Amino acid sequence: MAEDGETEDHPYLDDYGDFGGYLTGEQDVADEESEKPFSYFDLLDAPRDLPEPVDLTLDHLKDIAYELGLIKLCWPEITDPYFEDRTSFPKSYTANSDKEKVLLLYTENFRRQFSHKFPFRKPLFLACENECDMQKMVCTTIRPTTLPYPELETWEACARCLADLVRYEVFEDYPTLLPHTLYSPHTTILRQSGHSFAMATALCSLLIGVGYDAFVVSGYAINDVTLRIMCRTECPFPEFKEEEEVVEEKSEDEKYKVRPPRDLRSKFLIMMAQKEIDKAKAEEEKANEAERLRILEEEKRPPDDLEGERVHAWVIILDGERKVDQPFFIEPSTGMSHPLDTDLYLGIESVWNHLNYWVNLQDCSEGIGKLEYNLKDVEKWEHILAGEPYAWREYKAKEFGEEEGDVRDMYDEQHLDMPLPWSTKISIPHELLKRRFPDGGKETYFKRTLVQEFAPYTLDDGLVKRITRFSDFYCTDITLIEDYYENRSDKLYMSIYDARTGMVTDYFNPGREDGAIKHVYCKHNDERESERTIFFNNKARFDSLSKIECGGSKLTEHYFDREDKLYFREVTYVTDSKGKMAEKVSGRSPIQKVIQKFNRDESKKADDDIAVQEFELVERVINVKFQYGKNNVTASTRTFIKPPISEMGEGMKFKPELTYGYQADIRAKPPRQLTLYLLFEDQLKAEEKVLTQIRDMEIQISDFLLLRAHEMAFSKLDVSLYNKEQNAENRIAMLEREAELRQHKEKEVEEHIDWLAPYAARLGNPPRFKYNQALEVKYCCLEDFKKLLVTRAQHIQRTFERMGEQLQSLQNWYTANHDNLNPVEEAAYFEDVNDRMFYLKTLEMRLIRHKDLSPLRYRHMEEFLNKHPQLRMLQRNR
Repeated sequence: MAEDGETEDHPYLDDYGDFGGYLTGEQDVADEESEKPFSYFDLLDAPRDLPEPVDLTLDHLKDIAYELGLIKLCWPEITDPYFEDRTSFPKSYTANSDKEKVLLLYTENFRRQFSHKFPFRKPLFLACENECDMQKMVCTTIRPTTLPYPELETWEACARCLADLVRYEVFEDYPTLLPHTLYSPHTTILRQSGHSFAMATALCSLLIGVGYDAFVVSGYAINDVTLRIMCRTECPFPEFKEEEEVVEEKSEDEKYKVRPPRDLRSKFLIMMAQKEIDKAKAEEEKANEAERLRILEEEKRPPDDLEGERVHAWVIILDGERKVDQPFFIEPSTGMSHPLDTDLYLGIESVWNHLNYWVNLQDCSEGIGKLEYNLKDVEKWEHILAGEPYAWREYKAKEFGEEEGDVRDMYDEQHLDMPLPWSTKISIPHELLKRRFPDGGKETYFKRTLVQEFAPYTLDDGLVKRITRFSDFYCTDITLIEDYYENRSDKLYMSIYDARTGMVTDYFNPGREDGAIKHVYCKHNDERESERTIFFNNKARFDSLSKIECGGSKLTEHYFDREDKLYFREVTYVTDSKGKMAEKVSGRSPIQKVIQKFNRDESKKADDDIAVQEFELVERVINVKFQYGKNNVTASTRTFIKPPISEMGEGMKFKPELTYGYQADIRAKPPRQLTLYLLFEDQLKAEEKVLTQIRDMEIQISDFLLLRAHEMAFSKLDVSLYNKEQNAENRIAMLEREAELRQHKEKEVEEHIDWLAPYAARLGNPPRFKYNQALEVKYCCLEDFKKLLVTRAQHIQRTFERMGEQLQSLQNWYTANHDNLNPVEEAAYFEDVNDRMFYLKTLEMRLIRHKDLSPLRYRHMEEFLNKHPQLRMLQRNR
């Protein structure tokens, strides 16, 4: 505070001096100045703070011209083009024809008029530099092409192929600006990389080539589309579900339907129970609604500062051609189609094809759902070239009062049409089409789904697609894995793993030796006794087996269309006190009971046609149930109690007290003892046969599991004879092998072998044999040859037995130690077993061949000796 009589210095006095005259007479002067009229000259003459001057360079001018969309009107020819190690280009890439120059002048004039009429709209994408830095009109970049592949004749196939072949490039640095370059479709596919405009141009070229009315669309899209973020998009591959067999329900006759009993429950109790049910249902609906809102909030797109400004290009197919009923969009980066009212695209600036260019004049502030795509409507679409395309021209000669031909000639002469495309035709080599993906595979995250795709023959196991499904949006909790295979020698084409239950389902194509078409098992338990179901093609098996079910202590077999009418067999094994299977006896599980079921055999009487057989091996009882007779509600049954084992055999005596039964037909005579004895004998033989079949089935299951383990560890792929790419190495190896054999045959000199030389040496090599000497030489030679054949057969037999013992010892070792082996050791075991089994098979075939050829060889040796010059005397003295 200032003392009395002193004036306090005000902080603003230094700058304004007595508050700038606001408290003195200068205020009147200010009032007079404020009453002066406004003048632009005074505003321009007032002092201003200008930014520091910037040195403009050629790059700055190019950037300004690029942002304004200016079209060059000077076209020097490029003499030394260079682009990504390519130096040779057609002349159309490096220079503009006269017609292209006229078109660019025409387009620049259109651009100036458009920018003057719509000053607040962004520049149009009219022309762009190609790979040789030569500016070209975007319409002339489209090159309609028809590829020589029948599989690429639909828009789905073309879009999917392009999305797989070309790697999508994102506008990371300048997402709101149009691209600097637009390569030819051929170059885009050749380098397998391109931005949205390049991919849309290539896709439009393919679609027009196969007959679609396709156009490239330039506009704006959301962030997920421009960055190819698919985590909020539904997976295009739905979850695999098997078709369930529809069982037709037999309609009951309402006239004879039994009336339901009266409801004697208390209505009050029913009302209270219904209230509890409604309450629980309301709570469940509330919880479901809360979960739905949570999921929507979780899947909501994050806010984007550049919403509606991110440039993008896609393709539209209009109706009319190729039986297209409704127009739709195609996203070139994914190959997926979208309706016209989709929210993925926010605005459209222009569309074009190889014939003309149209600018959108409709309002896109509320999206593109209400846009109309009648390009003939000039109030909504402004075109560059008048009267194009030619097919859209309409002649109205009657309005002019002239002949139609004269008017047509006048219109044809006045219009500028689009020059021919400057780019070369799209060429996709067959190897590139089969390889499909630039890196051999592609990985895409969809909503709660991960899709991994691979080209055929890229992976050793033949995997071409893996779909991993998750329960959460962030893809952390796996629920299902679907694997798809191709060209596998074991005919496996699909495998589905349910992570929630641990069950695996393998699907096979027809053609397996065992006839398997489906295998359901637990992934973490590979033992034969574990729960599993194997489906077979019953027409490809001699026993007509259709399904096997293993699990717990039971083995169930299902048959179809067998001659003996058997359709069901259930085997129950002996279990311990804990419900587990008892210990094996001699390597086999003891059987407790066997049940067999048969269909009706119309050639037999009902009381002679067995329907159910039950062999209770532990209780030593056989139960037989026969088929139902006509108009019978019960069926005949018969039970046999087997005598002790000591009384079994050929001299078994039948005792009547060991059998009893029920006869459905009370008018029929009781069966005789001989008939019962023969029936009992047949059941004993059937029991013995069934036990043999069960043990054979157990061996088949074990062999099937061993074979599947080997097929999964050492998978092999089949290669078609017509597959040049995959057979190239095999063909070269085959030609080299043939050349080696041919050289070996040329160098090989066959020497004449005299089989009698050792025997003649024993006799002193006489010039001629006497009769006794010739006879002795002949029989000695034949006897030695016979011993040679026998010794060779014995050697093969001993080797076969020794290798069989080694293989059995190796299998016993694996049975005792397979739980402690790692995957590498287990793979080495399977390889060793496979080699030994192959060697055993070779020895067996060699032994059989030796036994079959030994008599023939002995006969040929005898004929050789009879025709020998030194032994001809034996023939003369006969």
